[in-house]
Amino acid sequence: MKKTIAILGLAMCCTQALAQQQSDAGRVIVAAAKPQPYFIWPDDLHAYKGEYYLSNGKRMYINRIANHLYAQVGKQQEKEIVAIGENMFESVDRSMTLNIVISRQGYVSGSIVYPNEDLPDKPLAYASLMTR
Repeated sequence: MKKTIAILGLAMCCTQALAQQQSDAGRVIVAAAKPQPYFIWPDDLHAYKGEYYLSNGKRMYINRIANHLYAQVGKQQEKEIVAIGENMFESVDRSMTLNIVISRQGYVSGSIVYPNEDLPDKPLAYASLMTR
């Protein structure tokens, strides 16, 4: 009797697992990946801190708190950014991409793509970094 109950219990578990596998067969779950970090020495992060003038007339501010950088365009919400390559940064929520090149003489060039809150019909804004 105990064997029969054990076999029936095992059979019920197997059919439930099989039914669950079949119901998920047409569904694909893709997790959003965080940007892959690119290593920058903490002492080098200070070079990116400051105010940048953009070609569209706005200003971008980059702040450093501990070993993290935060970028803010105009009065938009500040976003944490991480390095994803040499001179390349991306916000953790993947809504902003930055290319910042600082020469040895201190000249700045680069570009930014960020959410455009001023024009709802154009969701992204693009600007070149002018100077700081």
